[in-house]
Amino acid sequence: MPRRPTSDEATRAARFFLESFIVKTDSQDHILPKNDTFSPFSGFCRVFPQFAKKKDGGSATDGVSRAAFNKICLEYFEEGMRKPARNGNPGALEANLAQQRRHFLRGRWRDPAYPEDLAALTQLWSSMVAEQVAASAALLEDFSRWKPGPAGRGGERQSRKRGSDGEGDSDDNASECGEARREGSEQGAGGVSPARKRVCGAW
Repeated sequence: MPRRPTSDEATRAARFFLESFIVKTDSQDHILPKNDTFSPFSGFCRVFPQFAKKKDGGSATDGVSRAAFNKICLEYFEEGMRKPARNGNPGALEANLAQQRRHFLRGRWRDPAYPEDLAALTQLWSSMVAEQVAASAALLEDFSRWKPGPAGRGGERQSRKRGSDGEGDSDDNASECGEARREGSEQGAGGVSPARKRVCGAW
């Protein structure tokens, strides 16, 4: 039996979901799991199950499959391997979310706690049926717990660190040398360790 093609309505619903509930950002610390509980497709199934493929958790025979949905996601976000920081995940979340795996990059869920997001959501919800409003509000409440923190490999914090290594080392050395000089003036040169002399050089 031939496979039923994805309906145009289901494809439009997928794009509507991505554009409405996820914000594109410039931060590499904002990442979205590709296939986990907190993935965009998982959220899509919760809000619009009638447009998601039955075999992938939805209720439609002509709905969007997980693979097709993730392909649409790539029109909005880049994809990469990331390992979210463990301290970014509350203990109630699944432990394996801190493992390195594929994520969509530079995207975050809208958060009703942010005034700008709340304003956008309020306008959006006014055009949705009550069932979808309740489902999406519950989704965002649950998914707002997914705060991965620094995005691991390639994350913003690591980039900043790499870009300022020399500056950071210089500041650390300056602090250490200042302390060593004070020791030297109080105790004489013999009171300062050879290792610290090598770091600071002659003074």
